[in-house]
Amino acid sequence: MYMAEVPRSHPFVLLLLGVQYHGHCPSPTTTATITQLDSLLKNSAVHIESLEQSGPIPSLGRSRVWLTYWTSPTSHDEWWTSAPVQTFWNALPDNAGVWREKLTLPMSRVQLGTNVTFPSGFAHLGKLVPNTTKSGYWGCYRDRIEECTETERLESSLGAFPERGVVKGEVRRGRVRMERFPENICVVVEGQDNSAMESEEREHWMERFDGPARKWIGDVVGAGEEGGVLASMLCCRPESGLLSGESGKKEGGFDTLDYNRKVQVLYFLDMGYMERIGKKNRGHVKLRGSFMESYCPAGPMANGRQLMWVEQGVLKSKDIEAEYIGCYDGTGFMAFEGKPGFVVDEKTGDDGSWSGYLKNLLGWGKGSA
Repeated sequence: MYMAEVPRSHPFVLLLLGVQYHGHCPSPTTTATITQLDSLLKNSAVHIESLEQSGPIPSLGRSRVWLTYWTSPTSHDEWWTSAPVQTFWNALPDNAGVWREKLTLPMSRVQLGTNVTFPSGFAHLGKLVPNTTKSGYWGCYRDRIEECTETERLESSLGAFPERGVVKGEVRRGRVRMERFPENICVVVEGQDNSAMESEEREHWMERFDGPARKWIGDVVGAGEEGGVLASMLCCRPESGLLSGESGKKEGGFDTLDYNRKVQVLYFLDMGYMERIGKKNRGHVKLRGSFMESYCPAGPMANGRQLMWVEQGVLKSKDIEAEYIGCYDGTGFMAFEGKPGFVVDEKTGDDGSWSGYLKNLLGWGKGSA
């Protein structure tokens, strides 16, 4: 196993961006938005993972998603405040279906583990080194995070899981900017890539792991309040091809899991919830044991070519910025808008602008004659 090391002199930025299709295929207008955003991102971030997402409610269609990695807040901000990016962002209509979640993370509150020697995720910002001691046991993720100690458990600042707002599956017009969040939200990015598998390993994977892995991912996504899951995204890279030559015909649904390269993004209220669901879920415990048997040095897949990586970070309130423009209600953190610990930027009105704020202030907004 290997783990990532990045510079400690400054934090890095993981910027997640999305464009909702508001259907199963993008309209010409949405396609133009995707193309423009793709162009703006090109040659900017150190690494870009370009994906397609199911959800936020599968029946509502799909989204284009980018996971972008920046060496520092300064490098991100130079791009974000540039004239082309600001012109594009400020001109988005109130039903655009575009969102961003900016996460600022120091090395002392992140960890990344992988089974291969080439980089994934934020390992692109630094280097991979052998992990010989903090791997293969319950609690190893926590042990890799420097700021987590016996006395500092990085628990949520909330005493209980917040009430989730009613999600109707409707597009919320306007801009919602969220500026403050509970302390110690835990973000997890898990990735798998089966593209390099040869036939023997692929057959072994389909026979032993495909079904249980789908079941485990479904259990986590559906865990809700009990599992401490604030939000989740199931993504894939369609260009990677189908894992078994067919799509959408397997138990557990989630057709993004049909593809060779897929990524899951999960926000937990804190790291403790993430740990508990992993240890309590019997399917996951069995899956983990079976995987270690197959891929250990003495196992039948010891020389397998399957790629896995897990990156995890603990976020302070100030480390998160989120904005949603004409997105489905319940997208990302919107489901907790106005709940304890989740604060919306009061300087913006229904359209997210200062003029919208003034209209509401002077009575020209919603409900005015």
